[in-house]
Amino acid sequence: MTESATAARLEVARPAPATDRSTLIDALRALALFGVVVMNLVAMVMLFKGGVVLEKATPVDLTAGLFDLVFLQGKARSAFAFLFGLGFGMMMQRIEARDAAFVPFYLRRVSILLLIGLLNLAFLFWGDILIVYALLGMALILFRGAGQKTLLTLGLLLVLVPPVLAGALEAAVGPLPNLAGLSPEAIDAGYTALAPAYLGDDFLAYIRANFAYYLFHNRAETSYAVMYDLGVLGLFLLGLWAARKGVLQDIEAFRPWLRRILWSALPLGLVFSLVHATRRLGVPADGALYGVVAAAYVGLPVMAFGYMAAFSLYMNRSGGWLARALAPMGRMALTGYLGSNLIGSFVWYGWGLGQIGDPAFLTGLNANLFAVAVFAGLCLFSALWLGVFRFGPAEWVWRSLTYGRLQPLLRR
Repeated sequence: MTESATAARLEVARPAPATDRSTLIDALRALALFGVVVMNLVAMVMLFKGGVVLEKATPVDLTAGLFDLVFLQGKARSAFAFLFGLGFGMMMQRIEARDAAFVPFYLRRVSILLLIGLLNLAFLFWGDILIVYALLGMALILFRGAGQKTLLTLGLLLVLVPPVLAGALEAAVGPLPNLAGLSPEAIDAGYTALAPAYLGDDFLAYIRANFAYYLFHNRAETSYAVMYDLGVLGLFLLGLWAARKGVLQDIEAFRPWLRRILWSALPLGLVFSLVHATRRLGVPADGALYGVVAAAYVGLPVMAFGYMAAFSLYMNRSGGWLARALAPMGRMALTGYLGSNLIGSFVWYGWGLGQIGDPAFLTGLNANLFAVAVFAGLCLFSALWLGVFRFGPAEWVWRSLTYGRLQPLLRR
């Protein structure tokens, strides 16, 4: 390796100083993580015990479930995907400003993320998102030279068109076919067949069931999986566009524009989210109405844009205290995501404490309160940890594997 190539590699390997990080963006990432944690920890129960939970649900339980469906479902993960694309763009700008090679570094980074995702799927959570992020993150690199107009147009098309198109098709022909060739009843039976692995204490069976779920979900809910993946790529592109534009790096310059997004995206997204939630609530819809409910999925990312605009405007001025409080969790988002999956699966499933089999504890309200408590505990842990260390534990492992050597961990 030449001296100049060695210098370039060292330049890439030098992590951004903490002072270069955006407190606001870290806080937004923490807020997105909050929604992801709540939805994941509740889903760990509802996938296998949803019927039991709903049968004994009180009005308070139903209110908690309605809140999840309308205000959290799809919004948190949409914001998370947008912020992933934003981080990609900001990282690319920093590295290229140093005149260092970005592509080899980034491909190593997402390859390690793919490995982490596979381990998360195997040992922690059947609903892993890191695998999709890593694979689509590799595809994102193809757009690093695309113009701003291309990124904005293609990003919006990928986010908005697939749900509308799927809804139109379902309005015409009913539920779309899947790769498994199964009916909705057979799909439900397939998920039910996996339940014993999560209720029992055989950890190897639990691992096999996690992979079985992941493959079955993509085969049995093909149209939804394709729509979700295209939407994630679209949100990546919009995040890259926003990073180049500097939207979240200079809130005051874009304040009027963000206010317009807030007052249009939030109410519009709320209406669509209410319509889309009716399917999970068991409200019957046939024919054209079935397609309308499917198309209303478009409101989930739209409402996420409204959330991000609202919190950005607030935290950039009077809400600075909230941004500072949440920023450590945002800096340790990977640790928080993996940690919440570990805690949730250990508490709920049979290989751990097995609380999913406790009728007294198994309520909709308790599931939500448990998730909120987990997130609050992770926020406290992240603040204490970053008082001593430079990176979260998962972030440190990710960096060290990416750079090929152990990174300094203790704060100077």
